[in-house]
Amino acid sequence: MNSHVEQRRAFLIDFAFVAVILALIYVFFKFLFWITAPFLLSFFFAVILQKPLRYLDKKTNKKAHTFWSIFLVVVSIAVIIVPLSFIFAAIFGKISDFINYLVKQLSDISSFLSTVENWMLNTLQFLPKTVYSSVSTTIIQWFDKLQPDAAAGAASSAGLLSNLDLSHLTNKLTSGVSNVYSVVKGVPSILIGVVIGVVAWILFTKDYDYIVRFIQRQLPDDKKNVLVEFKQVFSKTIFTMFKAYGIIMCITFSELFLGFSILSLMGIMKNSYFAVIALVIAVFDILPVAGSGGILIPWALFSLIYGNYKQAVGLIVLYVIITVIRQYIEPKIVGSSLGVHPIVTLMGLYFGLKLFGFIGMFLVPLTVMTLKAFNDAGRINIWKTSPEKEAEPPKKEKEIKIKK
Repeated sequence: MNSHVEQRRAFLIDFAFVAVILALIYVFFKFLFWITAPFLLSFFFAVILQKPLRYLDKKTNKKAHTFWSIFLVVVSIAVIIVPLSFIFAAIFGKISDFINYLVKQLSDISSFLSTVENWMLNTLQFLPKTVYSSVSTTIIQWFDKLQPDAAAGAASSAGLLSNLDLSHLTNKLTSGVSNVYSVVKGVPSILIGVVIGVVAWILFTKDYDYIVRFIQRQLPDDKKNVLVEFKQVFSKTIFTMFKAYGIIMCITFSELFLGFSILSLMGIMKNSYFAVIALVIAVFDILPVAGSGGILIPWALFSLIYGNYKQAVGLIVLYVIITVIRQYIEPKIVGSSLGVHPIVTLMGLYFGLKLFGFIGMFLVPLTVMTLKAFNDAGRINIWKTSPEKEAEPPKKEKEIKIKK
């Protein structure tokens, strides 16, 4: 009897432990993640810079530790920003042309609605005359009401697209010292976060050993290596997550670009923005609810309405191919990267989207992988694993000695 009560008590304790962990994870990602993101990212990048920093310190006997810390951060930023600048400069022209193309299409919305109206009226002519008369009257009245609102909305969207520049910010930045407050007020919060993140990156890089020693002093003796293990697990988790979704995006982009090229060679599609459209759809395809169908299906419907039946069929076929491949490869690639079963990955993607939005699709699988790695290493015991499949504990790095 006592053993049965103890089992129940142990189950309740384990259940409460898991519930508290899940609640803390939810609260953190829901309310605290974006606030702490600059510091979390800067600390992560500071960890990456420790090996080259220690090498430089060894060569200079730590006489220029602060200088090397700042130097490595600046070089890292330059290595990231300079290539991205060339990439953005290369595609900026295409994006600008594509925006102008969209503006032109939006300005012709009235003509498009008239085409849709005529298409619907012609398509429904098979109905009996009395029914067709009533339906056609309703359609005509509905489009008459829709035309002004659609035209106003299209004009607003076209104006928004045509004003995609930083001229308003430039004017504020060049308005003089007397308007410093308005300049600071006009700077986007994301830019402030970037600046704070860079400063934190320098400080974390410079004082990394001191920070780690301070945290280790607060831990029991048997938990002092948890930071080393967490660094190994978390850095590997981040890398594998970006690698998995990067592979999926590259596959989707390749499918779209190849499909558009084939349709163009067949004379079915006439469009010079294949690369830009394929890139936009590949990014949009990360969303499991909308996915590539959020763009390809409306595009196919527009083609059908305009009488371009071959292009409509081609887009639908392309959408089906992308969807089938995506449904097959996503749980497989992401699941294999995470080291968890594909169904768990699929659940993580879905729950992450529902609980935290788009960013949750990355955060929840990331959290699952981190918890699994620590569970397999024996640092936490949330669920039981089969002995033959247990992962080996992370290799121990050189411990940082604590000065008493």
